[in-house]
Parts: sequence; C-alpha cells; structure tokens
Amino acid sequence: AQYAAFGLLLARTDADVPKHKGLTMFIVPMDAEGVTVRPLRQISGEAHFNEVFFDDVRLPAGSEVGPVDGGWGVAMTTLMFERVAIGLGGEGFGWRADRFATALIEDEAGTQDPEVRHRFGAIAAEFLALRFLGYRTLTTLQQGRVPGPEAALAKVTTIRAAIAAGELICDVLGPEALADDRFGELVSDMPGLKSAGGTEEILRSMVGERVLGLPPEPRLDKGVPFSELRARERAEVAT
Repeated sequence: AQYAAFGLLLARTDADVPKHKGLTMFIVPMDAEGVTVRPLRQISGEAHFNEVFFDDVRLPAGSEVGPVDGGWGVAMTTLMFERVAIGLGGEGFGWRADRFATALIEDEAGTQDPEVRHRFGAIAAEFLALRFLGYRTLTTLQQGRVPGPEAALAKVTTIRAAIAAGELICDVLGPEALADDRFGELVSDMPGLKSAGGTEEILRSMVGERVLGLPPEPRLDKGVPFSELRARERAEVAT
C-alpha cells in the first residue's frame, strides 16, 4: 500500500441484506484526502503488509468496480487471482528450492543423515505436486474457466513447503544460514505470506467444505440482514 497509486476498497452500501450481499468495490486513489498508510515492518525489515485507515474519504461517482451491491463477487475474483498467482508461484519458489537443494547436496554430512534425506524428499515431493497442480490450473484458465476452491491448496502448500525448506536448511547448516541471502529471506518472509490471499485457516476451511464435503462451520449469521447483526451486537454489549 505504501507504493500503490490506487487501492481497492470493499465497502458496505446496503445494510438491509445478508453480509455477503450489499457490498460494493471501489477504486481509491491512495493519495486521496483522509487515506493514511502505516507500513508494518516484518522481521526481515521489509513491509509487505500495511495498516490503511480511511477517515471521511470521499470518492467521485464512477469509482465503482463491477455492479453496485455486487462487490463480493469482485472481491472473490481478486482473491482467487492472488491465490492462484501465489500457488503457481510454487515454481517461482522453486528457485529458492533449487538453491536449497544445492546447499544440502554440498553439505555432505547433511545428505548422509537419514532424517535430513527424509525431510528433503517430502519437501521435494510437495514442490513436484505443485508443478502438476499448476499445469491443471493453467489448463483450466486456457479453457476459459475459473479455477475452483481447490486452487487454494496451491497457495497453502507453496508457503508450507517453503517454510519447511527454510527450517531444514537452518537445521543442517546452522545459524550462519540466516546470513546467506539465499536463505535468510526464505526464513524471514515466508511465514508472513500465510496471510496473503486469505489466511491458511480460512483456505483450509474452504477446501474442507467445498472440495472434501466436510460439515461447514456453524454460522448463526447466515441469511440474516447485516443491520440486524449490528443490532444484536449492540444489544449484547448493552447487556
């Protein structure tokens, strides 16, 4: 957000319908009056996430993206694109995996350890699975179809495999691995990406419900107008 010229804002425009309806997506100039951006510095020193505050921000007519009160569909499209992009980035993370593999091979003591070999094989299998899942996703896109909720698995697997790779390389090479540009960023940046494109917990729930057919999480707010939910909250606070 600290570098972007424009942002997307999902705002409620109708409170008398259930919470996933009555939302509209807007384009917001990040230099508009009332927009405040506060970068959140991570352990790596970078700021890949930000707090963004909107105080009495006014937007001109025509700032909407998609239909008025139909912003949830727009939001899901952008999130799915992000999840697929990160998931297909499994091959992109492969450059780190290649360096990771080279370092392990160069460390002869590490490659002789059965536990290291086992962990290395499991991580390599995950990256290989991501490659073929990426092929399936690309085929879906080429056919003009939208990837389904199973695409979320690519994002979850990519980040978990990358984190496991960083942990293994540090276990084998020791603390000095963190001083190596090849691996320091891998260890410090990957955990934060668990939140990108939707948290891992949300994505796992989505895959469990929509792909595996597991019972959905209990939802007392399903089908209830948003304004009624707010009234319930105020009543609970009052009591």
